[in-house]
This record gives sequence, structure tokens and C-alpha cells, in this order.
Amino acid sequence: MAKKEQTLAETGELEFIKRIKSMMPSDGGHIIRAAGDDCLAVESPSERLMLYTTDTFVDSVHFTNEYAAFEEIGCRCMAASVSDIAAMSGLPQYSLVSLSMPPEIKFDDAVSLFTGLSRTADHYGCPVSGGETTSTPGPLTVTVTVIGSVEPERMITRAGARAGDSIYVTGFPGDAMAGFLAFRTDEAGFGELKKKFLTPEAKVLVARHLTESFSISAMIDLSDGLATDLRHICEESGTGAEVETGSLPLSGEFHELMKKNGCDPVDFALTAGEDFELLFTSGDTSIPETFDAPGCRVSRIGTVTGSPYKIELKLPGGSVQTLSAKGYEHFKS
Repeated sequence: MAKKEQTLAETGELEFIKRIKSMMPSDGGHIIRAAGDDCLAVESPSERLMLYTTDTFVDSVHFTNEYAAFEEIGCRCMAASVSDIAAMSGLPQYSLVSLSMPPEIKFDDAVSLFTGLSRTADHYGCPVSGGETTSTPGPLTVTVTVIGSVEPERMITRAGARAGDSIYVTGFPGDAMAGFLAFRTDEAGFGELKKKFLTPEAKVLVARHLTESFSISAMIDLSDGLATDLRHICEESGTGAEVETGSLPLSGEFHELMKKNGCDPVDFALTAGEDFELLFTSGDTSIPETFDAPGCRVSRIGTVTGSPYKIELKLPGGSVQTLSAKGYEHFKS
């Protein structure tokens, strides 16, 4: 007879904390006091700037157990948060996790969720070192705080783009949401696209490589969609941009899925979010049009212009269209 799975209502918060505490670091090294107290206490790195980022992920808004296992959900939430540190060329060091969970969630599912969070945090060098658990009538909500640091001379913001700079993107924009589309339409195959959606990779090493090798003027991670995130850079920098649609790097699986579902590949790639690739600008003429960074391809896709906040698409035939921001925006989408 199969063992009945217990819910959090049956096991209680203390048993859950007892189970997950073994996955968290103990005191020692730079950690003065970890899980078990009111706050995480760590030594402050000298001569570096501290970076702090917080993200909240809500069931049925940012993830769904319909397509992803709980461990994959945890992985995705942590990678998305670490990506913010990568976008400023920082190194993640610690993370905090708060879980608001319905009492009816299975105990083992809750542990799997935390396992995904913890293993991914360890992968990026920012172990989950504290947080909070609380009951909620729903939905399941995951809040992740990542703490990192960066050398002052290597920190990159969204505000440094200048007219004449080239615009670059890592990887293949649109792949992650194409993977989600493949799940929603119950498509067989498309394994790489589905993997990009389920287990995205924060580009920490890529960002560090870029700022060590080249002069980068502005950078952001692609979470809301290339069109929207490029607009963020333009707004903070007081510039415009021209994107060459023929230069957008689109994967083979992506093209195949777009054709199968009757989607415009360029429009989809510009508006789809959740890629967590890096979009950056640079006036460094030593950067090639395309090149390989650690674990990904980097492609030049356009030019920063002097027309404030105006973003245009340069089509292969030479015509130009104004680009509207159609990426994801909370409360409106």
C-alpha cells in the first residue's frame, strides 16, 4: 500500500524548517550567523559595492506546476533573481527565501521547491542562508532576495548608453517563452526550448567576462522582453535605439515552432520575456559583430541613437518602423 503523502497542514512549519535547514550553510567563514536567528549576519567585503535584489514569484502568474516540477520551479525562481546581480556585473554571495504556502500543499512538494531554490543558489555561489515561511490561503508565493557585490569600476547600470554605441544580446531571445508556448500547445519535442523555460541560466560568468574584456556602457537582463528592456536602457540613458531585425539571433527550434504555430518570429522574439539573457551597449570598437562568451553566443543587433526614447526597427529591405513596447508589464498584461 502506497504511503499517504502528508500536507504542510499535517506536518507543520517546524518540521518543514527542520527538513530544509540541512540544505542551508552553517556558521563559519564569512557567515557570522546563518539560519536559526532573526537575521543573516556576514562580514562585509572591503572596497566593493553591495548589491541587493528582491523578486516575488506567484503561482499562475510566474510559474505553474502544470508544466514544471516543484524543484524546477525553485530553480527558475532563484536563477531569475541571480540574473539581476549578473545584469550589474556582480557576484552573488548570499540569498534569502520567503515561502508563503497553502496548508494543503504536499510536504514533499514543498521540500522539492526549496531543494530547487537551494541547489540553484549553491550553483551560483549564493547559498540560501535564511528567510521566512508562512501560511497563506493562496496562491503559493516565493520571494527571493539575493545579496551580491561588485568592484566599483566594474558595476554596469542601465544609464550609461550613448549615441553611437552598438547594442548586443547574448544567446537566443525568445527561446524561453517559445518553450512555454510548446508546453501550452502540447507540442512533442522542442526539448531545448522547453529547457530554456524550465531551467534558465543566469549569465553571471558572461557578465564578468564582458566587463573584464571590454568597455560596457549599459546592461540589463531580459526579463520583460527585448523591446521593453531596451526601452528601460533608453529611458535611463536618455537615448533612442535602432534594432536591425535581420541581425536578431534566432535558434533553429525557435524558427520551427514559430512556423508551426503561425507566429511572427521577429515580433515574438522582441516581445517575449523570461529569457534572462543580457542586453548591453558598448562603444568599444574591439568587440566583434558576433563572438563566443562563456557558454553562449553574443550578437550585435543594433545601434544606440540620439533620439531620446525613440526605438526603431530597421528591416532587411532597409525600411524603418517605430517599435512599441509590447513586453510584459504587471497589472496591464
